[in-house]
Amino acid sequence: MMEYYKTCAYPKPQTRKKKKKQNGYKDKASRFCAYCGKPYAERHEVFGGSNRQISIDLGFQVDVCHEHHEELHMNCSKWAQEENIKLRRFYQKKYEEEKIDEGMTPEQARNDWMILIGRNYL
Repeated sequence: MMEYYKTCAYPKPQTRKKKKKQNGYKDKASRFCAYCGKPYAERHEVFGGSNRQISIDLGFQVDVCHEHHEELHMNCSKWAQEENIKLRRFYQKKYEEEKIDEGMTPEQARNDWMILIGRNYL
């Protein structure tokens, strides 16, 4: 079927899947846990799911050891729930402050955040 499209006046464009970004292991040895200081920390994307790529692009990440990373992902302990909310509030506030410094009004910065993430944590 693809051979047919090569001979057409307007060939069908190749569909390419967007390559997803990942946090590599190249510099893992030099990362330390933000909570306990253990080496070989993993990167925790503060906004997961469909917003994971946004977290990687904009640096909404925290270096944590494997144990803390698992706990933050499971979100079952009181500490993990509070910490996830605290991290999300921190990065929202930081993002909005950067936008305000660039010349946006606070309302525009909040609307930009809502378009980007879709939820207000402040």
